[in-house]
Formats: sequence, structure tokens, C-alpha cells
Amino acid sequence: MINYSESTIQHIIIHKVGNKSRDEGVIISAQSTPIDEGMADLLTHYFLKPFTKVTETFQFVQAAETERPNTLQNLTNSIFENSTTAFYENSVAILKHLYEQSNHPHIKTGDLFIVFFKDILLDDELTNAIGIFKAESKEDFLKVAQDAQQLFVQKELGIGLRKLDKGCLILNAALDDGAKVLSVDNNSYDADYWLYRFLDVEFVRDNNFVTRSYVEMVQSYAEEVVKDKGGKKEELDFLNQSVQYLDTNERMSTDDFRTSLFKDEESKDSFEAYVSEYEAQNGLELSENFLISKSALQKQKRAIKNYINLDTNIQIKLDFRNPESSQHFLEKGFDEGRDMSYYKVYFNEELD
Repeated sequence: MINYSESTIQHIIIHKVGNKSRDEGVIISAQSTPIDEGMADLLTHYFLKPFTKVTETFQFVQAAETERPNTLQNLTNSIFENSTTAFYENSVAILKHLYEQSNHPHIKTGDLFIVFFKDILLDDELTNAIGIFKAESKEDFLKVAQDAQQLFVQKELGIGLRKLDKGCLILNAALDDGAKVLSVDNNSYDADYWLYRFLDVEFVRDNNFVTRSYVEMVQSYAEEVVKDKGGKKEELDFLNQSVQYLDTNERMSTDDFRTSLFKDEESKDSFEAYVSEYEAQNGLELSENFLISKSALQKQKRAIKNYINLDTNIQIKLDFRNPESSQHFLEKGFDEGRDMSYYKVYFNEELD
């Protein structure tokens, strides 16, 4: 999605934001934070690396859709128009806006970094961006100090650089359509407060969004319909075949998908009826034909649980790279003598 190898930090400021439901308040810095070149490089990598793996793109919800202003969009637009004069004042307004949304009891106090980046490469074009990052977790680390006689260690508490807790990147592109917004949230105790109340964004309905939405619908159908009729093995077989179709095709044709997975008209009709109901319940209109996003597909595949848990403390894990395996080498039956169900697994040899 982005390349930040040429990016530089033009402005950075650090505030602190508390939990409003506990009246923790905010701490406002008096001015932007000075950093040297080495620290700038370190922070640029820490802030921006997580966004190189993000597949979903958001855009600000437009005021015309909600009949209310989009606070964060207005504040960031002002910074883009004149970052030199507007950065500090609007960083304070962003801090106060986040505090107003921090009502959930689980929301943690955190250090809020607001950064103006120059020259981020987005789809082969250089653009500027505003990053808003909240560091909620603190880690112990050792610091080696020295006195007149010896070296010694002391424990200090600080921000770890391995994982970004929360962050968004607002890119100075497609502003008329609500800008392009990327988000990372590794502490998703209340995702609504970050995405939908603070950022006030919605998904961009691109190929990433459509692919993710279609896979989620297929997962829902597998669990609610296929598993209910045939059991866990049939659910995973269906998911396995669905993933293989998406993996081996560049473009989704829903007619071809139904023909590939369902052998009779009754099953096809049942699937179509489920899709219509799913769209109505989730406010979606799934495309009949779209380019499959392989990056979004890979992310969704990692979220699919490809194993069968049994009440005898045995787990059977299936390989989604080989959909024929469970069909040909795994059988389900019932042993009347034991009055128990069983799985029979065929194999040639055990592997290390």
C-alpha cells in the first residue's frame, strides 16, 4: 500500500490522553517536540512499518451523509492546507476530540503522537500524510548507567518499538472523496471508539473490501448452513473448496463460483437466498463479478480456523492448500458398540 523509504517527519508533537469516563483529562504539550535525525528515522520506521501490510482502506464519512461535520477530516484538512501555522493548534483539537470519544471503561491512558510526514509513496505517487498514534502499553527495559566507580543497571519503563498499539495514517489524496485513511489497532478492546467515533470513517469499497466481504459471507454460510446440515468436516470442506477457487482465479464470477461448489440446483438456490439475506442484514451489496484481491484473501485465510476440536481432547487440523485431502482421506462414522462418533484417517506414512 505505501512506501516510506523517502519519507521525513516535518512536525511532531506528543500529548497525553486519558479516559473521560474516569475524568483523567489530557496533558497538552506547549510546543512541537524537537527530534534529531537519528530519532526521526527510528520513529518513522516505528510509526509507518505497520501500514505497509494493511489491506483495507477507509475514507472519512462525509457530512452530507450524516448531517453533521466530520471533525477529524476538517482538522486534518486544515493542517494539509498550511502545516506550518495550523499544526500545533489542530493537534490540540485532535487530542480533545479523541478524549471526548474515550468513554469506554476499558480505554487506557496513552501518549498521543501527532506527526506530519512528507513524501510517502502511495500508488507510485508522492504525497504527504498526517499520522495519529496512541501508545498505551509500557514495557520494562534495562538501562546501563555509570558512577565514579562502576557500571550498574537500572530498570526503566517506556514504549516498546515492536508493536504499534493504535494508529491511523491520513493521506493527502482523494480529499474530495473523504481522503484515504489507513488504520492499525492492536488493542481492539473497543474498535468502535477508534474507527467510527474518533476517525469517523467507512470502508472504501475497492477490491480489497469486496474480497474480504465475500469471504466473510462464505464463512458465515459455511458455519450457519453447511455445518448445521453436515457437521464440522463438511463446513471445513466447503471453506477449503471456496478458498481454492479464490486462490486459483484472478476474477470472481459468482455464477461460476456456484457452479463449481454446488452440484444441484436446490443447493445453488439455497446459497443465492442466503446471500440475499446476508446482504440485507449487513447493509451490503456484494458484487457479482470482481477482481480478487490476493492480499485481502491471504489475510482472511489466516483468520479461518481449519481444525476440528473433539471432546476427547483430540484436534484434527486440515490443510487448506490441499482441499482433496479431507475428502479422500478423512471419513466420519458412528460406532454403535461404543455409542460414539469417529473419524477415520488414511495415510501412507507418518511425517516428521
